[in-house]
Amino acid sequence: MNKLDRPVPVPARADVQTPATGGRALNSGEFSFQSRRMLVEWWGVLITATIAILAISFLSPPVRADNLFYDFVLRLNPPPASQRILIVSIDNPSLAEIGHWPWNRDVHARLIDQLTAAGAAAVGFDVLVPEPTLPEADRALADAIARNGRVLLASYIEVPGPNGAPALRVPPAQPIAGAARGIGHVTTRPDRDGVVRGIDILTDGKDRQDIHMSEAVVALVQGDAARLDAPRPLAEAPVYAPARNLIPFAGPSGTYAQLSYADVLNGRVPADLLRGRIVLVGATAAGMGDRFSTPMSGTLETMAGVELHANYVDSLMDDRMIRPVAPWVWLLYSLLPVWALMMSLLFLGPRINLWLGVAIGFGIFLMTLLGLAVFRVWLPPAMALIAIGLIYPLWGWRRLDLASRYMVAELRELRSEPDVLPRMREPVQGDPVEKQIVLMHEAIRDVRDLRQFVAQSLDSLPDAAVVTDLDGKVLIANDAADALFARLVPGVLLGKPLAELFRGFDSDPRLPDPRAVELLAAMRAQAVPDEGGYETRLTDGTSLEIRLAFFTDAGRRPLGWIARFADITELRASERQREDALRLLTHDMRAPQASILAVLEAEGQKVPPELARRLERYAHQTLSLADDFVHLARAESGRFVVETFNMSDALLDAVDDLWPLADAKRIRIVSDLPEDEAMVTGDRALLTRAVTNLIGNAIKYSDERTRVEARVRLKPGIVRCEIADQGRGIAEEDLSKLFEPFRRLAPPEGAAAAASAPGAGLGLAFVKAVVERHRGRVDVSSVEGKGSTFALELPRATR
Repeated sequence: MNKLDRPVPVPARADVQTPATGGRALNSGEFSFQSRRMLVEWWGVLITATIAILAISFLSPPVRADNLFYDFVLRLNPPPASQRILIVSIDNPSLAEIGHWPWNRDVHARLIDQLTAAGAAAVGFDVLVPEPTLPEADRALADAIARNGRVLLASYIEVPGPNGAPALRVPPAQPIAGAARGIGHVTTRPDRDGVVRGIDILTDGKDRQDIHMSEAVVALVQGDAARLDAPRPLAEAPVYAPARNLIPFAGPSGTYAQLSYADVLNGRVPADLLRGRIVLVGATAAGMGDRFSTPMSGTLETMAGVELHANYVDSLMDDRMIRPVAPWVWLLYSLLPVWALMMSLLFLGPRINLWLGVAIGFGIFLMTLLGLAVFRVWLPPAMALIAIGLIYPLWGWRRLDLASRYMVAELRELRSEPDVLPRMREPVQGDPVEKQIVLMHEAIRDVRDLRQFVAQSLDSLPDAAVVTDLDGKVLIANDAADALFARLVPGVLLGKPLAELFRGFDSDPRLPDPRAVELLAAMRAQAVPDEGGYETRLTDGTSLEIRLAFFTDAGRRPLGWIARFADITELRASERQREDALRLLTHDMRAPQASILAVLEAEGQKVPPELARRLERYAHQTLSLADDFVHLARAESGRFVVETFNMSDALLDAVDDLWPLADAKRIRIVSDLPEDEAMVTGDRALLTRAVTNLIGNAIKYSDERTRVEARVRLKPGIVRCEIADQGRGIAEEDLSKLFEPFRRLAPPEGAAAAASAPGAGLGLAFVKAVVERHRGRVDVSSVEGKGSTFALELPRATR
């Protein structure tokens, strides 16, 4: 059964996993390169967007979009119209009653007298009188204005002026102008879309300002004589508009109260309706005067100039003018959201960035809405909203392009690598998109085949095996594992924690195996000991060897664990039989030899001396052979009593044990030990025995009155123990055979030979087995006639 076809839980520690691309993991160098590449792309998009915003802001700002939003907000929240402002309109009924326009100026004089008698607070006379007419009529109007004392007249500005002048300011004709309390221009400039949203503040570029008639009316009502009497620009001085007052219109045309000019002129309006009010006189009749589109009407309805002035006066009186922000504030307001979104695009995921972009756009809309409706501050939002709307797809395109190019490169590299499984590769043809599809199809097919191969390989293992994530949850289990745990752990193995599998081995769940607890704790710390597991015995007598190891990606980063449960019941039974046989053999070999030695000791005088010596030597040789068999078997079994100890102490113990033998041959043993501790981890008894064998061989094959040097040296991470003698040395052709079992050199000659009978050739084989089981190595160097040096190298341990 293919275990990889079952649902597999997602590893909880997926943060440490890096998907392999092209048969290998994305190593740190490649990741750094891709990060730098993406960072370069990010900076490119950010700088491009910033430059584009600045360029559009200076060359062609999205004024129309801003104006649409501005008009929409104004229509949502118009301020109330002041009841103090009254319009005396030159309307169609007035034209019908008084006659065709223009009227004689004494008609205007009579109107001014009516307003004076009624006690109007101020009169803004929005009727241009730039040229003199009949002297009597002009004088009558001037006298009426003078009698009132609170009349403001309208002027206009021609740009450009005649004869190459930059401008020409045209005041009312004399003596009318001289009788007025003040004069103000009524120049109005619509925006690019033809809608009037405000009044320009005009200056001559120096310190003199062209006051608007509405501003003059407000100054008069508020008693600001300094503003009314301030010096004005020269008639032909240039005109500049450094700023603009945006008007919060109170409503469409007809919002402010209006009285017919003819009604006021002929006394049909009660004086109480005029007393104390700000009166604006102007034309509203069809075909007369200027009419403008405003935010309240759009382009479908127009507003008379006098009504525009009424809105301006009302806004100035109530101090509710809309203040546009400075250009640098607008630029910052347009750039900051873009920079914020770009920062999020660099660090956050696409879905979060999408919602964040929507939230930033809504925030811009809301901030502009509140600023305009509540605080009367105008922050044009169109540039920021357009930039936000373009940044997301622009960055998404660059990011997808980068990811696509990287994916294609990795798929091509994957395709060029040697196949794990036999595969026929077809040439990649077609357009770029088709090539990507072909490469991706091949990669997916390879992954699926590899999954099938892994599943079949695991099922073919004779031992139970499970694969887990880093938290120990089972991801894959082979058939042998299913069979093993079917009687120990209920349910399906997939998704179960490894700790639950271990508990299935315990006869009493309340008393878990301490070795399993230690192993699981090491797993959680990702620090499994070198032996990587333990052995356990089930209640039915089955012996299991449990081993645990990391599995990693191609970049050597851990992805999870592989646990193997090997049934070693037969192996352990064979070992016990071998040990029983070895003990029996050792006993049967030792008992007769011990008896021979006892007889020789008791009845030795009855045996010829030469024969007695030979019998004693053979008996000792047989006893030594039995001991060598026992020690070699123990070394090869791998069952050690592990501890951490000082190798220098083990060497001194070996020297002490062999001192009588060396003294009998008058051989001096010299010990050379380091000041620092030479700590190793292993079976102290076996390692001491190995050193004893080497020193014993050195004594055995050395002449009398020589010396044997026993040294311990410390190297980085290594403890080196050297035994050097001054014996006859070893031939070069014999060096490669020294450590083979039952291989021995020719016995030494002379008297020494009689005292040192050769062994069975197991001593050096024992040394090699012990050292290699301790992850060390043995080497030997020798010069014939000068002596030999045997060295053991073991991993150095720390306390």
